[in-house]
Amino acid sequence: MAMVPFSGRAGLGGTVGTITLSRVDRGELVDVERCSGCDELAYALEAPVWDRFGQFNGHPLVRGTVTWLLADRVVLIAGLRGDVPFEEVVPRRRSSKRLIRGS
Repeated sequence: MAMVPFSGRAGLGGTVGTITLSRVDRGELVDVERCSGCDELAYALEAPVWDRFGQFNGHPLVRGTVTWLLADRVVLIAGLRGDVPFEEVVPRRRSSKRLIRGS
């Protein structure tokens, strides 16, 4: 599991907090690593925030968490938009299929 906290609003843009990577060990969620930075993994984990909210233009204060549930292959965005709670499942991107021809 990966959790990415974020917040933002119109006129101020958005920020992403420290990313937490976790796993289940003996039925309990255990943090494996915390990271923040500018590597490819961080960019990939943050992508749903920017895809959904852009630079937060036209949005009230939005704060929440992107949660990557690897076992279920689901990405959730949940939090507050102003004072209104929200929860969304991020749609999967279609992968391009390549035709592989045998000789």
